[in-house]
Amino acid sequence: MVLIHLTEANSARPIELRKGDTVELRLPESPTSDYRWRWRLPEGLRMITDEHIPALSGPDSATSGQRRLAFDVYARGQHELRAELARPWESEAQQALTFTVHAQ
Repeated sequence: MVLIHLTEANSARPIELRKGDTVELRLPESPTSDYRWRWRLPEGLRMITDEHIPALSGPDSATSGQRRLAFDVYARGQHELRAELARPWESEAQQALTFTVHAQ
């Protein structure tokens, strides 16, 4: 089992993993904008953590940070995780990312 760290840049290409790996995905999120990342986690991936992490310091620390999602890969195969940045009351996302995971 390995801990794999992903960012927005990893959505551009398939990600090779193994069954049993744990993945941590961090995406920028500003709590004052009301936009939050929401997830569509497929079968084969199990969520462990979904939390907002504030910026540590600096002039924008109160208005910026990251959304941290951690999940386990429990099944082999190809899985697509979709992340959508949207306000809770809106059906259309402002931004959407798809992460393709190949688990062996």
